[in-house]
Amino acid sequence: MMPSKAEIRQQTIHALTAMAVPDRLRASDDLYQQLWTSTAYQQATTIATTISGGFELATRPIIERAQADGKIVAVPQTLPHRQMAFHVMDETTTLTRTKFGLMEPQDNRVVDPTEFDLLLVPGLVFAATGERVGFGGGYYDRYLPKTTGIKLALALPAQQIAQPTWPVDSFDILLDAVLAANLK
Repeated sequence: MMPSKAEIRQQTIHALTAMAVPDRLRASDDLYQQLWTSTAYQQATTIATTISGGFELATRPIIERAQADGKIVAVPQTLPHRQMAFHVMDETTTLTRTKFGLMEPQDNRVVDPTEFDLLLVPGLVFAATGERVGFGGGYYDRYLPKTTGIKLALALPAQQIAQPTWPVDSFDILLDAVLAANLK
């Protein structure tokens, strides 16, 4: 029997939380280097990412590097009806902690979904074939169809899988690429 998405989420959160700090740092550095050298990153002028929390891959290094490289970076604000708006992230952006414990922008220009060249899509598990298990809210399932940019995921070792082991829904949007961390 296939594990449910809820079971997969719990197992992955446990594995990410249990990951040894040196391994996490090595894997994270590997993912950052793969991102910086990717054509998708190098050609992008406007990038969507998240403000990471807890056990997720840290996105602060991505935000800071992209800003230093002169790129526009936008981060999401959750809205009613499981919608999102991505606001430009810079030194003037006001961030507030949500009921989920995440930091979100409260102001600054909203970037239209069609303006993004690159979207760094969060999630818990990523199949090499482009499927993903997110956090269960459906926010990205609603947002991604409005976008035209490259949809990319950065997967720590516990988040990588060759093929989906879960039921893939018709509304699931495939990623264009999954960068997988290498601990060697």
